[in-house]
Amino acid sequence: MPSDEQGYLKNPCIYRLPAFITDLNAKAYQPHVVSFGPYHHGKDHLLPMEEHKDRTCNRFLERSGKSLEPFFESLREAAWDLKESYDALSREDGCFMLEIMRAAKMEKENNDYAPNDPIFSTHRLAYITPYIKRDMLTLENQLPMLVLYQLVAVESNGEETNNLVLSFYSLDTSITGMGRCLPVVDVFRKGRLREPQKKTEIAMNKNQIFYTFWGHLISSRRVQK
Repeated sequence: MPSDEQGYLKNPCIYRLPAFITDLNAKAYQPHVVSFGPYHHGKDHLLPMEEHKDRTCNRFLERSGKSLEPFFESLREAAWDLKESYDALSREDGCFMLEIMRAAKMEKENNDYAPNDPIFSTHRLAYITPYIKRDMLTLENQLPMLVLYQLVAVESNGEETNNLVLSFYSLDTSITGMGRCLPVVDVFRKGRLREPQKKTEIAMNKNQIFYTFWGHLISSRRVQK
């Protein structure tokens, strides 16, 4: 525990779940196809995805038109903040996550991966994306949003990173004022919390339109009489 205990505890971290929770159903708290971060990295059933992370990172760099160094430098600048919530920087995890979210919303004709790509081809994405969505929300399998913010900032394509996550989960991308979120599940949580409000507003607007129309209809009938 750092000497500045109050500051340490105030800074949100990605913790392990206590054993009395995970022991009830261990598989419910483990990723199924891909690990993000250190807690489940290296587990046998997740190893097949690791080779795809490496090549995805190379594709990400090619697409950005930049060398690896500025991305490393950007993450080094954020190293202290990341260490507060993580054991190690997750460059490959971040690149993989960005590529998955972008590919999932890409039209088939714009997908520049090979048609037989085992992960990123259109038909494989349709199969595997639901599992990756689930793994990205698993509590011990979180990636700090700071990793994504830093990678996108260096890439400089003007993409709104929070909106990318919201779009991936089919949430309302018009939500504003979320600011910088903590792990990925924080973006999802804030998006879901604001969804009912938006739906309620839409329902109220529909009711208002209905009653306004009904009022005009009654008035017109009275005038005709």
